[in-house]
Amino acid sequence: MLEDLLEFCGYNTAFDLLNDHMTQAELSDLLQDLINSPEDAADFVKEEAERIAKDIFEWVDRDALMAQADDMAYAKYRDGD
Repeated sequence: MLEDLLEFCGYNTAFDLLNDHMTQAELSDLLQDLINSPEDAADFVKEEAERIAKDIFEWVDRDALMAQADDMAYAKYRDGD
């Protein structure tokens, strides 16, 4: 998933993407979060990479859209519409 996002944006590593598109203050805040919650580090990096990809590269998470469409179709079926 993250690899696909990076490829879409033209990057090989999450570090390069984050380093190119975050300010020093944002990078410092991210580092603080990573150090304070190392068990959540992968999620923090993924969230920031997704935010940048959406804001700058107009990336769309197609898997999330498909899951949402499936949920809506099931709700419609369940409700008898």
